[in-house]
Amino acid sequence: MQFIKILFWVLLLVATFIFWWTNEARSSLDLGAAIVEARVSTFVVGAFLIGFLPTWLLLRGSKWRLSRRIKTLEDAARPAVVRTPAANPTPTPTAAAEPAPAVTSVNNDKATNI
Repeated sequence: MQFIKILFWVLLLVATFIFWWTNEARSSLDLGAAIVEARVSTFVVGAFLIGFLPTWLLLRGSKWRLSRRIKTLEDAARPAVVRTPAANPTPTPTAAAEPAPAVTSVNNDKATNI
């Protein structure tokens, strides 16, 4: 689809250039303070651009605004992810704890063996 869009714009540009190049009739335009003399095709292409550019800019602006609005609504409609704790969490290894001794020491103190 992108290729077709690019092909369309290139063909339109080539057709406009051919139109401008083949029409050599000259005309003048009185702007009050200045008189502009150019090809008739230049005035035609200029009039097209004066009408096309504001409309295109409005389209791009509204498309940008609507895409932002759609993204905001989609984010609001997306369910929140709730994390529940695991039933049997695996113990995390602690810092290197010393193992308990296999044999306990025998205390011969008679005061403690009562």
